Amino acid sequence: MTDIALLGDRTFLFEKLFMEIGASFQFLQPAILGSPFLPQYKMLLIPTGFANPDYSKALPTLQRSKSNIAGFVKKGGVLTVFGPMMSEHDYEWLPLRLKYVCELGTQNVAPSQHKCSCLICTLTPECDGYLMPGDGFETVLKDDKGRAVLVTAKFGEGLIVATSVHEFPAAEYIKWALSQAKSAKL
Repeated sequence: MTDIALLGDRTFLFEKLFMEIGASFQFLQPAILGSPFLPQYKMLLIPTGFANPDYSKALPTLQRSKSNIAGFVKKGGVLTVFGPMMSEHDYEWLPLRLKYVCELGTQNVAPSQHKCSCLICTLTPECDGYLMPGDGFETVLKDDKGRAVLVTAKFGEGLIVATSVHEFPAAEYIKWALSQAKSAKL
């Protein structure tokens, strides 16, 4: 079993982060998402820019894999997804409604007691936009205009964490998310 599936190309920055905390990981090219030959994972991590064709080829695969993603989370996996880097995005491939609007800038956020708020290491994170969560989502962090920048939702036995924070997730968050997750098939 592999702890983390990172959707996208290999990057040494993610490798360094995962190695520092002792998490096993696999980089998944978008085209193989949903393959029956993939192992089980605890977390699927989708980095910033997944919907922008200038940065990634992941969006068509995410759209085709909607039921696989829902099944993964429902069985206990943790899905962590960052901003799509498009002017707007509806996350139609998620099992719950979520909308994103791009607006780059440093934001001020108030501290939160929610465990997943450890995703960020600062109260002034760089954000690439804000989120408009639908039913089922809980807002964890808001920008200084009251807009969501980190949301979470229970779905089945798993968890969806979505953010517009434009920074690497903190090691503490990765450890926390893995401790919450169950291994599941993508």
